[in-house]
Amino acid sequence: MKSARSPLRVLFVEDSENDAFLLEHELRRAGHHTISRRVDTPEALAAALEEQSWDVIIADYLLPRFDGLAALAMVKERGLDLPFIIVSGHITEDTAVAAMKAGAHDYVMKDKPARLSSAIERELREAEVRHARRMADKRLWEEHAFRRAIEESIPSGISVVDLDGAQTYVNPAFCQLVGWAEDELIGARAPFLYWPPEELETITAAMEKVAAGQSPPGGLELRFRRKDAGRFDALLLVTPLRDSFGEISGWLSSITDITQRKQAEDALRRSHEELEKRVRERTADLSLANSQLQAAMAERRRLEHELLDITEKERRRIGLDLHDDLGQRLSGIALMAKGLQNKLSRHGIPDAGDAGRIYELVQQAMTHARDLAHDLATLDFQETDLPTALKDLAEHTGKAFQVTCNFQAPKSVPPLENATAMQLYKITQEALTNAIKHGKTRDVGIQLSNGGSRIVLTVRNDGVSFPSVVSRNAGMGLRIMNYRASLIGASLDIKPGEESGTVVTCSVPLEKTAGN
Repeated sequence: MKSARSPLRVLFVEDSENDAFLLEHELRRAGHHTISRRVDTPEALAAALEEQSWDVIIADYLLPRFDGLAALAMVKERGLDLPFIIVSGHITEDTAVAAMKAGAHDYVMKDKPARLSSAIERELREAEVRHARRMADKRLWEEHAFRRAIEESIPSGISVVDLDGAQTYVNPAFCQLVGWAEDELIGARAPFLYWPPEELETITAAMEKVAAGQSPPGGLELRFRRKDAGRFDALLLVTPLRDSFGEISGWLSSITDITQRKQAEDALRRSHEELEKRVRERTADLSLANSQLQAAMAERRRLEHELLDITEKERRRIGLDLHDDLGQRLSGIALMAKGLQNKLSRHGIPDAGDAGRIYELVQQAMTHARDLAHDLATLDFQETDLPTALKDLAEHTGKAFQVTCNFQAPKSVPPLENATAMQLYKITQEALTNAIKHGKTRDVGIQLSNGGSRIVLTVRNDGVSFPSVVSRNAGMGLRIMNYRASLIGASLDIKPGEESGTVVTCSVPLEKTAGN
């Protein structure tokens, strides 16, 4: 029922504005807050019904263009269940009965308007009751249709047995599964038609355990038969049905054909056994292959280390040859040039100056050869921190080769294993040698950075680009750099600079650099 605080939406079908005003005044006097509209033609009534919803319709029985019964018919045509009350100043008992039969809910005489409020309140209550009943019927129908749709569409069979052991329900899927019609199964008692004679003892024992509340959680796997005498494996999930008091009233079983699954399991088991056999047969081969691979990898590492050792020894040998052989020869030439200068000077020969310049050039060559010999034979990584070693290398390179060589490093560099630091140092040496010898560079930059989870060494030069380590044109020096990087688990990248020269980048994961 509409509360006194809720607006009462009233549609008056009335040709008299005064009569409508008096009726609305009576409703307000009775405590209703009203929102109203008055219509007096079929067109206006139709528009009012379309534009908004109404709580009650109050219609005069007689109007100039149509009457209350015609208005009632229009409401019914639209399927609206609204309290419809006839009001009239002149209505007989027969007319009132005819209006009620036509669907009007009540009638009120205009000279007795006080009864209008109570009639409206009663009809509003009745309308709510009718609405609640319709909603309940709708929900019941929907639930029934929903359940029926599930039962008919579910692929598993469903069977219900009561406490007396009689089968009271089967769904279409169950009938299709076993091959018997519904009327052949309903009312039957155990042993049922779909229980094979050879399985009666097994099935009966399983059902007794279910009745005793001992049904396994994963369900029962039983063997059933079809009407054509064929057998199939079935999985039963049994659930007790309970009444409103919580007492068991029967049992609902969900039956699924698992014949293909069982066959697949057997095939899988056979395949598994065959696979295990093949695995055992292959294990020995794989073990042998792994041993051979490990041996090959160890041999490759040995050869790589041997190659690097040979390279280092050859570098030192060349340095000693420069110092002992070339250095001595240049020293002899310098002495001869100096002697020739002095002799020419004593005789006043102008060519003495040329002999002096030859002496100076030989002295410069001796100094350069001595520096090269020192680099090749003695300059090496000592067991110190890598930033200090690279800084010393940069300073020595700049002085020895008359190039600009700068070094940059953060204030804090994680400690490195000596082997890792040594290989990074050697890679830097090789990059500098390539830059000066092949790249003809005049400006070299060495940078050591901490990239979060990696140590990154970068050597940049402004000379001529040289090939990548994977290029067919790569020389031995570039390949040795790649070997050194692989020894410490680093990645090596060689690429041209943005404008000129070459950028060599060696990146080492930090977990591979920590000291012991």
